Amino acid sequence: EKEEDKEASKKIFRPIPDGEFELVPLGEDPSKSVKIGADLPPLVQKQSPENSDLFAWSAAEMPGLDPDTACHQLAIDPAARAVVQRR
Repeated sequence: EKEEDKEASKKIFRPIPDGEFELVPLGEDPSKSVKIGADLPPLVQKQSPENSDLFAWSAAEMPGLDPDTACHQLAIDPAARAVVQRR
């Protein structure tokens, strides 16, 4: 396995927001912020920081969550070769 493939498998990929958005901090920690749609009503934009205790940043912050609900596995043949799709 190539070194770059190993590095890519360690990355955490996150969805990219579609359209205009605003970065809203949730508390004093600058790493804990969310991107919300800029076209949302002001009330919704205001409620996100007020309800920051409802956000979880890792599975460890969700005690009692069944791992079968939070985890998934892809049915991929380990012997299969990775193929880059054309754009």
